[in-house]
Amino acid sequence: MIPTHLLLLLLLLLLLPGCSALDVQVGPMAQPAGAVILVIDGLGSSYVYPEHNAYALDGSPLDKAVLFNLTGGGARAVDVRVPVPETTKSHSVLVTGRSEADWDQLGHTIFDLAREEGYLCLAIMERGDSMSILEEMDAVLYLEDNALQGAEPTPGFRPDAPEGLRTLFQEWRDRFAGYSNPEDMAGYAGYNAWALDAAADTVEHLIGKPFIMLVNAGAVDSAGHNLNASGYLQAVEALDEPLGRLVWACRKNNVLLVVTADHGMVFPDQEGKGGHSAEKYAARLEALRVPLVVQGPGTEELNLGGQWSEMDVAPTVLALLDVSSNTTSEGVALPVGKGGILRVAGAPAGVELWGRGTCLANASGDDEYIFRGLGWGEYTLKAGGRSWDVLVDGDDTIDLAGKTAMPVGIRRALGVIMILVINLAGMAIIVRIWRKEG
Repeated sequence: MIPTHLLLLLLLLLLLPGCSALDVQVGPMAQPAGAVILVIDGLGSSYVYPEHNAYALDGSPLDKAVLFNLTGGGARAVDVRVPVPETTKSHSVLVTGRSEADWDQLGHTIFDLAREEGYLCLAIMERGDSMSILEEMDAVLYLEDNALQGAEPTPGFRPDAPEGLRTLFQEWRDRFAGYSNPEDMAGYAGYNAWALDAAADTVEHLIGKPFIMLVNAGAVDSAGHNLNASGYLQAVEALDEPLGRLVWACRKNNVLLVVTADHGMVFPDQEGKGGHSAEKYAARLEALRVPLVVQGPGTEELNLGGQWSEMDVAPTVLALLDVSSNTTSEGVALPVGKGGILRVAGAPAGVELWGRGTCLANASGDDEYIFRGLGWGEYTLKAGGRSWDVLVDGDDTIDLAGKTAMPVGIRRALGVIMILVINLAGMAIIVRIWRKEG
């Protein structure tokens, strides 16, 4: 058995050093007033990104659509894929960052985390969604079926939802018929325009209230299932004008806008109707690749290479809103923010951060430091008479001691385990004493 005094010493070593990191603000970090996550149901990036091409199952090449307000600005991830190309499952992944998220029992979502920091949680959902996601919202406007004509959106509110929001959502419920009643392609275009215009108007009315809003536009998916590839592309191109109105509303009101999709669309040939979740479609890149464009305060204008996942959307939104994330997300935040974060561990006695020959910040009194608000570029860290060159092109961590620092959470967990071990050891000693006395 390990002597009790050694167990106590190990416990102190685990718990005392580095229990927190010192925050150092170097430069300004833009703080969005809120965020809109727009999910364009069924929009495959193969049909709108210049880097990709779309093919039917029979091998024939398919045309592409122009969505200037999607690809014309912001931070655009070139290759983003969904774990499962199916609407309800995909939405669960989107709001949790977990590939195996159960739509019926979501667990912690980005809305739970945002609400803890005072954000309103809203949704405008065409084609409905799982009740688990709808129940996350303070206010919601959704359609229970897939009908483009004849349906009526249903508003729902928590008791403490702002009164003005109730009035606004009820007004947009009444406007739905005017958008969706036209026949043929005008009906598909109007169906999507209603969701985007309602979102833009909501952004305009939420000045001064931090919020996160999920919007699902459903007519592109409907066009893919009911029409051929040509009709699908017409529905996609009709998005550009209302998307521009939403972009403008978000930009004017300092709101983050994230545009993505829950899955793409696959066509058997030039004239056949499309699908995405059936076995013959589900493994195709046309079904799996989706757009992901982030626009708004604190984001870069860039095309981001590499392969990314739908699971990365949740941590990216939380990082840009500066909302603390303690979920079990499998995803990572995309490096699309203007202000990078540099975590420094193992600094002897203190550390200085230099850039372009100037000392930007210095800190002491801890063994871990977090420098926030760094522009992308080259920096130098100085500590203990030594210097280290660092390239900041996103969020990064460097250990000046040359070894990986044990995360605080692990140290604390081990500390709890050691406390239990010490208690058990003490009980064993007491039992042994009782036996001897007996």
